[in-house]
Amino acid sequence: MNVPDSQSTALTGRRAFVTGGNGFIGRRLVRALDQAGAEVTILCRSDRGTTARHAASVRTIVGELSNRRRLANALRDQEVVFHLAYDGHASAAENLEAFESLLSGCADARVSRIVHTSSIVVYDDWPDGDLDESGSMSRPGGSGYRQAKIEMERRLMRGTIPAAVLQPTLVYGAGSAFWTDQFLEWLALGDIVLPTPEGHCCGVFVDDVVQALIRAAILPGLGQERFIISGQDSFSWSSLLEGYARIVGSGTVKHVAVEELESRLGPQGSEHSEGGSSGAAAVYAVGRRLLGRERFERLVRWAKRRLAKDGTMYPDAHLLELFSATGRCDIERARTRLAYEPEFDLTRGLAATASELRAA
Repeated sequence: MNVPDSQSTALTGRRAFVTGGNGFIGRRLVRALDQAGAEVTILCRSDRGTTARHAASVRTIVGELSNRRRLANALRDQEVVFHLAYDGHASAAENLEAFESLLSGCADARVSRIVHTSSIVVYDDWPDGDLDESGSMSRPGGSGYRQAKIEMERRLMRGTIPAAVLQPTLVYGAGSAFWTDQFLEWLALGDIVLPTPEGHCCGVFVDDVVQALIRAAILPGLGQERFIISGQDSFSWSSLLEGYARIVGSGTVKHVAVEELESRLGPQGSEHSEGGSSGAAAVYAVGRRLLGRERFERLVRWAKRRLAKDGTMYPDAHLLELFSATGRCDIERARTRLAYEPEFDLTRGLAATASELRAA
């Protein structure tokens, strides 16, 4: 993405520290910060492929958030910390322990602000309710991911370091494992089934999320504040998936009555499973270490799609809930306070996704 001149000037020479800098959103954020003249340091678990992902001017530190000594050295003299990292195959407790280590390090280093990436799933009424930042987060249960994100927000809100908590909706674009890559792979195999009646998708293109992150980093007078980040408008799931089908040149979108889809469901699942010390989490840890995170997760997705019957992918309980949802997400606070304005509607987001996939 191109950083506007006003933002670029505000970032020039500023020291920015990014966790999750090798991830889907993180790679784009690091590139934008570097192009704007910031002095960027990233913390990552491994340096595998890091050099190819980032400019030579980006400093890389290999280590874990839980390594407090390494973290303390890395945070010294940093001004803005962007926290994007979350290990979806570790437990909520492990992720919270790593987060507490980061907060402690930021306090010791006297970091001037934290820009934290949370999620829209923290709200009790997601995905069926109409949401703004006043929504409740008190409902117990949900995935370990949801509960960890809620607790992270609470710790930031009661802290002393100025913090911008961004709550993106469903972030799509080339490299989005759940909301782009997975669907593209399913369509390459065959068809995807949506419910009748069909809900709508509260989606946001990845470069708009990066825009919001940068605006939060330079916001004057930041306190402890939350911002819902979504696109210009919601759109139908069929328009998104049909756009993906055009990109891959195969697959169709079918509709089946929601009652019939409900009758097919197995146990309720979540896209953010809590691994902990389970056997599945151990397998994931070994696989990612041996093959690298991206290669291993591609292999897992391939194995799942091979289980599809007749080349048709039916939604699990989690996707069926999303495919049927009619809630809306209000971004007025981000517009007013951050001067955030989404640049990508669905047509432009799909065009950018196709362009990146061709380039890759």
